[in-house]
Amino acid sequence: MRRSLIALSAVWLTVSAMAQCLITDFEGYTLGLNGAVLFRQPSFSGSTSGFLAFTGLCNIPNGVYNCSVISDEQAHGGTQSLKVAWQWNGNANAWLRLTTFNAAFVPNPEINFSHKLAVWVYVPSGTPDFYLALGVRETGSTAGCAGNGGAPAVGIEWVGATNTSGPPGGKRIDQKDQWVRVVFDIPNEPLRGFAGSSANGMLDTTTGTLEHLAFTPVDPAQVGPYIVYLDDIETFVGIPGDVNGDGCVDDADLLAVLFAFGQTGSGLPEDVNGDGVVDDADLLTVLFNFGQGC
Repeated sequence: MRRSLIALSAVWLTVSAMAQCLITDFEGYTLGLNGAVLFRQPSFSGSTSGFLAFTGLCNIPNGVYNCSVISDEQAHGGTQSLKVAWQWNGNANAWLRLTTFNAAFVPNPEINFSHKLAVWVYVPSGTPDFYLALGVRETGSTAGCAGNGGAPAVGIEWVGATNTSGPPGGKRIDQKDQWVRVVFDIPNEPLRGFAGSSANGMLDTTTGTLEHLAFTPVDPAQVGPYIVYLDDIETFVGIPGDVNGDGCVDDADLLAVLFAFGQTGSGLPEDVNGDGVVDDADLLTVLFNFGQGC
């Protein structure tokens, strides 16, 4: 009996280390549904609608790019994803706040700020490169993962922002015609306050909401159109040593640490223990956990 309990405990710990909360995979919704599932249509946000060329109804065949629609053209898992399409108007400070504010089906989804958030992104050829950052609202919600965490007038912070002023910047998305998993290690990413009196570049609550994704053009002169597919948005507890966030500690993670060995700074994914330097401690963490989750 004791052995069975120990075995069950080991299984529970392994599962807990990989615990995931699927916010949405966009399955089961009516095709063409616009701005209602998780992210509102691009022009919805008053913060960034002035940077967009189109604010009318989504009509891609006739060149109107203002879409956040359920699509079966691409899918990472299942048969559906969210197709987002917009175009800039040439403003040098352009960026897009694609917000979850009071969406009809998955509004203001609660997330735990101690976890990582992953989103699968597919960018077709022809769409210019862009940067991606995460916006979180510090509501202190108790709704439970992906429940409606509310949208009170509290601080909104940018996670993964790389610009100290102007548009947030973030992780460069430059791979085309393939699904790419973009991971935000929320507790260890650079932070920058965006909106609200309590926005201070710090996480002052342990829970809140996925408030928006922020898109910044690499070259503002490239007005687009931009077409991006999003799928399988989830939060998860990372496995120590899983540098690339794919749920498996393997050769890719080992090589990442070796190639980054000696680098210093904040938010480095290869800095596994978060002490600001990629060194022996990070290498040993990968080695001790090698094979976990694979």
